[in-house]
Amino acid sequence: MKELLQIGATIFLAYLALAKGVQEKTHQHTDEKGLQDIINQYVKKTITVKFGEVFDCVDINRQPAFHHPLLKNHSLQMKPSSYPAGFHFKSTSAVNTTQSPLTMVACPARTIPILRKTDKAGSIPLLSSTLIDGAEIAGIKTEGDIHGVRVSLNIYEPKLKGNGDFSAQMFNVMHGGGGAVEAIAAGSMVSQNFGDSFARFHILWLEKDQKTCMDFHCPSFVQTSEHIGVGGRITPVSTYKGKQVEVTLLLFQDPRMRNWWLFYDTKPIGYWPGSLFTELRDGNANVAVFGGYVWGPMHDPPEMGSGHFANEREGKAAYARNIKRVNMRNTLADLDFAKTFAYSTKPPCYTVDSYNHNGNGVHVYYGEPGDCHPYPSVR
Repeated sequence: MKELLQIGATIFLAYLALAKGVQEKTHQHTDEKGLQDIINQYVKKTITVKFGEVFDCVDINRQPAFHHPLLKNHSLQMKPSSYPAGFHFKSTSAVNTTQSPLTMVACPARTIPILRKTDKAGSIPLLSSTLIDGAEIAGIKTEGDIHGVRVSLNIYEPKLKGNGDFSAQMFNVMHGGGGAVEAIAAGSMVSQNFGDSFARFHILWLEKDQKTCMDFHCPSFVQTSEHIGVGGRITPVSTYKGKQVEVTLLLFQDPRMRNWWLFYDTKPIGYWPGSLFTELRDGNANVAVFGGYVWGPMHDPPEMGSGHFANEREGKAAYARNIKRVNMRNTLADLDFAKTFAYSTKPPCYTVDSYNHNGNGVHVYYGEPGDCHPYPSVR
């Protein structure tokens, strides 16, 4: 079923609606000032990293998540109770590819880094109903029984044109259809609403109360890493016709504790407690999308991926590769190929190419230079 989004939907809800074709409730703001006041009480150290970003090292047991009403009595889990069978990341087979470093912060033990908001940084960007038509997706979509996913994305810094443009390379795992829509997403995002035009690592999710959240703008995500800076810059990034720099991400549900863990390469970042969800708590994810997402005015949309069409392929186009799912037996497994396909909401413009699979998983190229707009979107 394909329905219109309501006024006030967030970029994330627009992403979900395009991926699944559902209508969602309006965004609910968290009292960010009150949350920042809480964070300030438990700062153990403040660190300025490369490029001048400021991170506060916050007591791990006093981080924002533990101020969520549903997590007042939550016990911190420092590592999963078990890992998916096949859990490891092999060195990439591509000679001209390296792993992209997320921002690392030297916080003391038992603290976690939280990026300090500046006057230039905006809050979670909102879309009005008149602009949501500018949102597009290209990549891979899969359906079925999903208890986690793995993906490698080569990270670019697509050019924006102002006007609140947004361009991302990410994965999105969700429950759609019957019951409440719930989702988790993570990846690289470029938006001037964050205060600049750099590729940054962001996490997003939609809870059972239909509240959307990003990073530490509201309390929910429990970070366990003392060093990975959520919201920080991803650098270096890939170069057209040059070195390809990628981020490998793994999301899976702990089968015993029911928490959803996020890993960067082999490093745990943290988790979303299962109690935040209804459908996802019970492992009922049934849709996943991997690839590029953009939003901008229809007459002047932003670039997606490398800013080049998918058919330019290796070294020139953005890709999502090594895609696998975690199945109900807690094993990294192939996607259900009968329910997996290359996907674009605007095929003549936001293109996909070379969709296929091998022993490492499914892969596809995607992208667009940001100057194609004469065709209607496919919803």
